Amino acid sequence: MSEGFDRVRPRTPRPPSAVGPTPPDAEGKRALFSSAAPSTRSGAGSVLVECSRCGESTALGLAQALRAAWPSLHLALRLGHAEDVTVLGLSRRDYPTFMRCPSCGRPSWVRFTLQV
Repeated sequence: MSEGFDRVRPRTPRPPSAVGPTPPDAEGKRALFSSAAPSTRSGAGSVLVECSRCGESTALGLAQALRAAWPSLHLALRLGHAEDVTVLGLSRRDYPTFMRCPSCGRPSWVRFTLQV
C-alpha cells in the first residue's frame, strides 16, 4: 500500500521547543493588508498638495503632480519645504490653487507646494 507514497516522509513529532505557545501578534493581518498613515514629509522635487475641503495632505512625485494638476487654476505657486515656504504669484490666499484633490477627488482650493 505504501508503494504509491514512496516520496512522502513519515510523520515525526515536532521538537518540544517548537510546540510551545506563541505570543499574539499585536498588528495581525492589519499590518499585512493596510498601509501606514501617508507620510506628508517628502523629498526635494516632489509636490505636497494640501486640500482645504477634506484637510488631507498628499505627497506626489513630479509626474503624478503634473497629471493631477491638469486642468487647474494656479493663482500662486508655493516653493519651499516644511515651514520655509515662499509664495510666488498673483494671490496671497491660504489655498491659491483650484484643482481636483488627489485625496478626496473633488475640485477644491488647495495648497500646491513644490518641495525644494
